[in-house]
Amino acid sequence: MDPIDSPRSFSAREGADPTQRELQSLRLTLQITLAALLILAGSIAILIFRQVSLLRRQTDATARQAQHLVQIFNSTIGPQAQAFENRLQSFAETNAEFKSRLARFYGPTSATNTAQAAASPATGTVSQLPTPPRP
Repeated sequence: MDPIDSPRSFSAREGADPTQRELQSLRLTLQITLAALLILAGSIAILIFRQVSLLRRQTDATARQAQHLVQIFNSTIGPQAQAFENRLQSFAETNAEFKSRLARFYGPTSATNTAQAAASPATGTVSQLPTPPRP
């Protein structure tokens, strides 16, 4: 009798064959899952890279616009505000009621500092403008 045709070897082969097929199916499923996970991870990495590069471009553009606005302020608005403040200070010297109201916003120490700054030539920088106290 041939060992392949014996009933015992047939039943052993029959039991091992479905297990092998299931194991092969599980291996294939795992390989497909790993390949899909790899593709998904690569796609997410590309998406994040594109988002970061887009954000960098937007940040650069915003920084250029902000720098331009600072230059405009320093060249036009800053000197005008400084001149207006100087005129307010000179008017406060002649009007006691207005001086008390102005001292409420600038305080007595910054009013004297501002008066001293008025005596010097105004360059129109942001650092020369006094900051009013917070209520």
